[in-house]
Amino acid sequence: MIKFFRHIRKQLLSENKPGKYLKYAIGEIILVVIGILIALSINNWNEQRKVRKNERELYSSILKDLVVDENRINEHIKYYNDDQSMHYNIYQDSQGLLSNDSLIDFSTLRAARIFNLAIEANYSKYIKEVSKNNIRVKLDDYFKQEDNVNDAMKMISEYKESRLKLFLSKYDINDAKELFKNRQLDYYDLREKNVFSYSKLKERYGTGELDQLLFDLGIKTSWALTALKGVLVANKELQLDLLNELNGKSLSIEK
Repeated sequence: MIKFFRHIRKQLLSENKPGKYLKYAIGEIILVVIGILIALSINNWNEQRKVRKNERELYSSILKDLVVDENRINEHIKYYNDDQSMHYNIYQDSQGLLSNDSLIDFSTLRAARIFNLAIEANYSKYIKEVSKNNIRVKLDDYFKQEDNVNDAMKMISEYKESRLKLFLSKYDINDAKELFKNRQLDYYDLREKNVFSYSKLKERYGTGELDQLLFDLGIKTSWALTALKGVLVANKELQLDLLNELNGKSLSIEK
């Protein structure tokens, strides 16, 4: 092709027709510019395809982790519902309002939960790569909801360490005899057992100290449940938006 154009230029020059040569030169320049523009357009189209492909892969990855997170959130909600019932039953028992055949499960009294959702840790650095405004907004909201739950669980953990465990030790409510029934201790098994002295706990019934502990735990547990329900709603909304994008809808690049 280059040889062909060079041959035409030589022929026009040999004919000594500068007007025709000028027109040809302009035409050749226009063709070159058009070729460059076409090449740039193809390159840009390929880049857009690559961006959309990467974005779809990102959405799929987030969606998978959201499903895992949803299961974890529901586990946390069940745990704190049980925790809340335990606080309620202890208080009711201390007021003589609990039926004699009711059993109180103390297994979660000392324990603190760790909130380990994956979305913010894994994807906060990729939020700028999300072209869809609705998904960007909901991802950002999900991060904030995660932070709320982390704050609530941290508050409960710190309270149990600084106040509750001291109370249990101070009045010998921790039951060493129950704890050391087995030579080998497994922490995860112990979480399911009542290693507290019910009789020692009953001695503190009606005291302001126990009532205030139950009061504080009730408030903090309620806040944790509220935060967990908030992140669960955000989780489901984000899942729905991602599914809508992945199920046949094109991913246009929004500015």
